[in-house]
Amino acid sequence: MVSEDSAVLLKWMTDMRVLEFYEGRDKKYTEELIYENFFEEDDEIALKVILEYDGKPIGYGQIYEMIDDYYGHYGYENRNETLYCIDQFIGEPDYWNRGIGTEYMRLVLKFLREEKKADAVIMDPHQDNARAIRCYRKAGFRIIKSLPEHELHEGKMRDCYLMEYRYEDNA
Repeated sequence: MVSEDSAVLLKWMTDMRVLEFYEGRDKKYTEELIYENFFEEDDEIALKVILEYDGKPIGYGQIYEMIDDYYGHYGYENRNETLYCIDQFIGEPDYWNRGIGTEYMRLVLKFLREEKKADAVIMDPHQDNARAIRCYRKAGFRIIKSLPEHELHEGKMRDCYLMEYRYEDNA
């Protein structure tokens, strides 16, 4: 991701259809807020990417290795494993329901296994985000447990699922 991507991020982060599941429709993004949230925050920790389809930017993803605080937060005891967390969205609704998200997930999973030697990958989608959950299941993720009132979204604590892709289970 490069600074020129800020315009497309602003477009997506002001689209109510995208914000319904990512960040929330109550967020009011500006160019300055896009820069603060996507370009300054966690730059040393997260790998941030723009998803492209046929050369057109269509989405955003971030990938980061699980750090100490998150092991306990998600209930993982074995800190000797290499675990990664991912977040993503397709910001162009015309590209929803076309299998692109599943293909992106498969590419990320391959990258994390081959380049980062990951043992597992986790994410925590909202339980009411049926489209995303279907996508993740098609890519090989499974629901590990419910995370009640896990994330503040649109002024309310939302229930999420802890979903995991474990390489040994998907060999």
